[in-house]
Amino acid sequence: MKLRMGVDTGGTFTDCVVIDENGAVHSFKELSTPKDPSIGLYNVIKKAAGFFGMELSDFLGELDFFAHGTTVATNTLLTGTGAVTGLILTKGFRDTIEMRRAHKDNIWDLFLPVPPPLVPRFLRVGVDERVDYQGKVVKELNEDDVREACRIFKQNSVKAVAVCTLFSFLNDSHEKRIREILLEEMPDAFISVSSEVLPQIREYERSSTTAANAYVGPKLTVYLETLEQRLKKDGLSRAFYVTASNGGVMTADTAIRHASATLLSGPAAGAVGAMYFADLLDRRNLILMDMGGTSFDVTLIHDAGVTLSTEGEIAGYRVAKPMIDIHTIGAGGGSIAWLDSGGMLKVGPASAGSDPGPVCYMLGGEEPTVTDANLLLGYLNKDYFLGGEMQVDADAAEKMLKKKISDHLGIDVHEAAHGVFTIISQNMADAAKVVSVQKGYDPREFTLVSAGGACSIHACRIAEELGATSVIVPKAASVFCALGMLESDIKLDNVKTYNALIPGIDLADFNSVIVEVEKKALKELLQEGVEKERATLLRHLDMRYLGQHHEVTVDIPSGCKIEEKHLAEIAENFHKAHEQLYTYSTPENPLEIMGLRVTAVGSVDKAEVAALNENPGSTKGKPSPDTAFKNKRKAWFPEEEGGGGFIDVDVYDRSLLVTGHEIAGPAIIEERITTVIVHPGWMLSVDQYGNIIMEAE
Repeated sequence: MKLRMGVDTGGTFTDCVVIDENGAVHSFKELSTPKDPSIGLYNVIKKAAGFFGMELSDFLGELDFFAHGTTVATNTLLTGTGAVTGLILTKGFRDTIEMRRAHKDNIWDLFLPVPPPLVPRFLRVGVDERVDYQGKVVKELNEDDVREACRIFKQNSVKAVAVCTLFSFLNDSHEKRIREILLEEMPDAFISVSSEVLPQIREYERSSTTAANAYVGPKLTVYLETLEQRLKKDGLSRAFYVTASNGGVMTADTAIRHASATLLSGPAAGAVGAMYFADLLDRRNLILMDMGGTSFDVTLIHDAGVTLSTEGEIAGYRVAKPMIDIHTIGAGGGSIAWLDSGGMLKVGPASAGSDPGPVCYMLGGEEPTVTDANLLLGYLNKDYFLGGEMQVDADAAEKMLKKKISDHLGIDVHEAAHGVFTIISQNMADAAKVVSVQKGYDPREFTLVSAGGACSIHACRIAEELGATSVIVPKAASVFCALGMLESDIKLDNVKTYNALIPGIDLADFNSVIVEVEKKALKELLQEGVEKERATLLRHLDMRYLGQHHEVTVDIPSGCKIEEKHLAEIAENFHKAHEQLYTYSTPENPLEIMGLRVTAVGSVDKAEVAALNENPGSTKGKPSPDTAFKNKRKAWFPEEEGGGGFIDVDVYDRSLLVTGHEIAGPAIIEERITTVIVHPGWMLSVDQYGNIIMEAE
């Protein structure tokens, strides 16, 4: 039996998906273990092995493909627990990462706090050297300055060093020599060099990304190296892959060198899964919503593709690595409900996470959360958490919500719980508008995909706020990111600064640069173990109207020599992209190229998700969902006729639903690791793959 496995470490749960040789999808969950994520990972792998009736060593030996989405780098940056980091740069420029770009989330707040620099000023050491804007050395490197920097670093227990000198993306000779000296003086330090991490123009973005790479690198290195050694010792015979922010996967060794490329490791895999579903179900415009225990991630899929951003901010730090455009807010099952100074009910962004978790988990949590509210509203079954494996205390949740919220507001505790539900649903709808309305897309033209363990309770309400009329709940919704990893290819990004105008570009020079970058990209891809016939090189340009500040990345023809006839096509693609993003274009203006990007893709064999058989018990017409009926349960639906509040609601077992089943809301669909709420005014059906489709009536 050959198996494919994806494991995603989340803030509250660690998710696992295994696809067997018949295309059947098997899902597993275990609580995450923030102090050592590998414990939660091993717990869920052992659960999967037990399901297949195998010892751990035999199970790992049967894996044809294993991909892992890790939050180690993300959590390190979010919590400020990275390595003590030093920064070597050109003398006179040590304040670059502190000056930033003067961009603020709120331009009207003169006192808006910014996160402290990852490298304190006394550990940012300038060295005498200079390369000019043409890549020419105008001042040789003073090696004594580098050794003095090493002395300072060793005195202050520095464990990681970032190197970022001026114009190193044009001439990296000084950075290479600095690395050599660092290896001599500090052989145990993690070294991050900007000409390797981000060889492109813009000093702040390059230094910030390189510093972030160094800051999170040591902790990620220890985690991945230890985990890989343990997995191989326990029987894993295949390569161990890590998902990256660009939606691809890479070997653990590459992930260590490019630690900052894993900052959106898990959520990016979810977007890949959504693109797979766009093709599978022939619904090419989707909005993926992924609500877990801590956060809510939302991604727009247009024409079966995602938007890749060339940079973003994680915890307030600029990281200029290609990443899928994912908008994240603090909204999850563990999001805490609280009252502000004016007595107004708020939900999130703070989260109880998995430790101590919601009050009902009985792990010491003392703050009411979204999960506690949903339990009190009857949306969750207190006797069926993780299929009955996990015990919860609804009475404790009610007492704490009453004490902290409803008593202060002077309302019934269930009204307070519904207030929590309503606010968090609105927060998530607003987040979906950021990737749709604010990017020029009408969400009414999109189908929502509900993923994550908690999202399907809120999905219909989010859709109503957006004006969307269709929601898909995938068969593996609660472990969707782990499923997406099994549809990912190996993907490595290369970038080179290249400045030219259209019209006016020297095509001979441009094509020579393309050949140079593609040669480097292909070499790196082959080092990942990819066979040459499985390699594809995709080209992109960072472009702008002459005089603009920001670029737009557009695709250009790949696999051919760029000729004059291609320039009109490239320009047209840019104008369309600019119109989509900013509602206008000016074709009469010349275009400026700022950089060339080459994405090397290594195709990985994919497992086909098996379709379900029709209900064998049905002889004619549509099958009856009565065979999946479990019981009735009181659940809170105030909009229902009769005054609102608790009503009797039919509960169904999702594992018994088959293709063709239809159920009118309100209804509750339970499975072992998630719950789907069909709200009033919605109709549920099951497609040929076991996905739930909810349509507004």
